[in-house]
Amino acid sequence: MIDPQTKEDGGAATQLVVGTSLWKDAFRRLRKNRAAMAGLLVVTFMAICALGYPVISSSITRFSLDEQHLFVVPKPPGSRSVPSTYYKLMPPVGPLAFDNVDTDGDGFISESEVEQAYRQYEFAQIDTDGDGLLNYEEYVNAPLSLAPPEFIPNCASWQIAKRSMAPPEDRSVFECDANADGMMEFEQAGKLIALVSASEARNILNRFDGDSDLGISKQEYVGLPRPEINRLGTDKLGRDLLTRLVFGARISLAVGLLATLVSLLIGVSWGATAGFLGGKVDNIMMRIVDVMYGMPFMILIILLVSVFGSDIVILFVALGAIQWLTMARIVRGQVISLKEQEFVEAARCIGVSTPGIIFKHLIPNALGPIIVYTTLTVPAVMLEEAFLSFLGLGIQAPLTSWGALASEGRQVMGTAPWVIIASGAALAITLMSLNFLGDGLRDALDPQVRKD
Repeated sequence: MIDPQTKEDGGAATQLVVGTSLWKDAFRRLRKNRAAMAGLLVVTFMAICALGYPVISSSITRFSLDEQHLFVVPKPPGSRSVPSTYYKLMPPVGPLAFDNVDTDGDGFISESEVEQAYRQYEFAQIDTDGDGLLNYEEYVNAPLSLAPPEFIPNCASWQIAKRSMAPPEDRSVFECDANADGMMEFEQAGKLIALVSASEARNILNRFDGDSDLGISKQEYVGLPRPEINRLGTDKLGRDLLTRLVFGARISLAVGLLATLVSLLIGVSWGATAGFLGGKVDNIMMRIVDVMYGMPFMILIILLVSVFGSDIVILFVALGAIQWLTMARIVRGQVISLKEQEFVEAARCIGVSTPGIIFKHLIPNALGPIIVYTTLTVPAVMLEEAFLSFLGLGIQAPLTSWGALASEGRQVMGTAPWVIIASGAALAITLMSLNFLGDGLRDALDPQVRKD
């Protein structure tokens, strides 16, 4: 690209041409590629979320990575759970005043009274019209934080799945309505509600039981931890899915980037050396690449992970050590086309060493194709890590990745489809964005593409 300017010098006009570097021109063309820029924005957003996991966990979702709620799982998007780590207190007034929570009036709030207080709180959330009664529409559209049917006495046929669909024609599902008047008071509906289990109630009580007398006195009572929304629902162990999805972005992106870095270091060095030295050295080095190409990659990675364990560092090295082969071929081809150029001859004449020519002159001039292939390697590595985690050979608990979440979602796909949908969507969107970005970089750095 040229930018003509006119300069007057003693009555004569001189035209100055300001040149534009290859990288500047490539970036200009990349900005015009909407798909590539959209991909860049998505990848940047995912990276920011991954880096900001501690803030998101403590200030937005308010759930920690491995925080379990075993009694009422899995819950779909929009349900509620009581955080055990990053909780806020509900004010001790109104229905949650000490005297209202202490139902037996003994001056101490017990474990069962904590559980009952949360039942009343959840009933108030379900009773959307505030009349103190639960009608059929409120019941079937309730947030899915109610107890599963096996925990509901006298309501054995009630099914959790029916609350995630349109209200069924057969209203016998409303069978906890003892007098069949179409309304349930708290005494009846309370059987359905299980926001916290007995063990969670004990955990909540212990946070404020300063004198360890197994109860909260009026002086110790400061309110109860506020339930928070599980925006994407929970998994089979009651862990907040959004929290785990954000943490999984850390692992998936880190595996993609670091394994690609390993691939880059090996492949660029190998290919550049083979291409520059040529002859027998090139022939031997590239036959080694051909032999490795003939090996079944995934089986080799599975063997490495099985022998050395599922350590995350082993995963980085194993994936990166396999992905360098194509990089080596690409760099070799670029170096062969560059090594007879004048700047290489000039470097030889002034006594630059062979490693110096390769790493200081040839590789920098082949950066365009290297950058493009690197952006296309990242999604390939992420997909392989997801496949390994899906098989149970990748990231291990308590850590998680998008592939591991998809594997967990497969096990509960019939009853909790939101788990596999959330992890699969995050993985698919990120991989697609990286591919769009890679295609955009390829077009922007291709000298054969018409400059506009």
